[in-house]
Amino acid sequence: MPNNQIEDELAGLEACAEQKEDYVDFDPADYVDNPVALARMKAQIKQVDLARHMRVTQSYISKLEHADQVSDEALQKVKAALQELRKR
Repeated sequence: MPNNQIEDELAGLEACAEQKEDYVDFDPADYVDNPVALARMKAQIKQVDLARHMRVTQSYISKLEHADQVSDEALQKVKAALQELRKR
């Protein structure tokens, strides 16, 4: 390999390393407004698993997550279910 090709390769590797340092972790809170969806995502629990635990349908969880407002009662039930699921 001629010297200029080696230098080009090294410059490319350095640029790649610099880009990795600029990487910012994905934070769902930056994109998700719904508190039910955000809490479930942070707990890393699927809608279907939360639904089973709460003895509701997955579509009900989806509706909660797409609602403009969620009642305090529903939020408390979801919170309790997520806490129980995390203990397992």
